[in-house]
Amino acid sequence: MTKLNITTLEAAKCLSFLESADEPLVAAELARKLRLSGSRESQRRHVRALVEHLRDNGSMIIATLQNGYWLTEDSALWRDYLEGRQIDAKRILGETHKRKRTLADAQGQGLLFEQRLCCGCATCGVT
Repeated sequence: MTKLNITTLEAAKCLSFLESADEPLVAAELARKLRLSGSRESQRRHVRALVEHLRDNGSMIIATLQNGYWLTEDSALWRDYLEGRQIDAKRILGETHKRKRTLADAQGQGLLFEQRLCCGCATCGVT
């Protein structure tokens, strides 16, 4: 995956838009205000990269799928948000691990049955 180039000017503009917003801003609105080009998905990726850059530099930007991005000055709210993200990440990793294990088990069983239920055709070579 290509690393997006984040300019200082873009980051400053994004932070300014978030600071002056009366309500959360969705990625599409931020992309429009920043005049980002490209497909909607590339614009969303660029906004996510900008937000991550700003977070790495100390900005407390909260995001939700329903409302978008907003800047907070409430450190308790920020801490709760970060804890929630960690819990979500652990839950997603756990679910992914279970799915991989289930898939591996299903494929393993399939291989066992494929070998036992051979029809004796020329393709499998068993008569």
